[in-house]
Amino acid sequence: METLTALLPGLLFLFYFVPVIFIIWFMVTLVKQMKVQTKLLEQIHEKLNSSE
Repeated sequence: METLTALLPGLLFLFYFVPVIFIIWFMVTLVKQMKVQTKLLEQIHEKLNSSE
């Protein structure tokens, strides 16, 4: 039982900070992907406007 109480702070760290780190990583990845998509859409828009 003493071992479990000694490991409790480490487990709480995992349960609180790992999801936060995952969410931050996901948001950064999503923003990068949106920037790439925006750049691609701007290029398509420029090509469509130049052909008119």
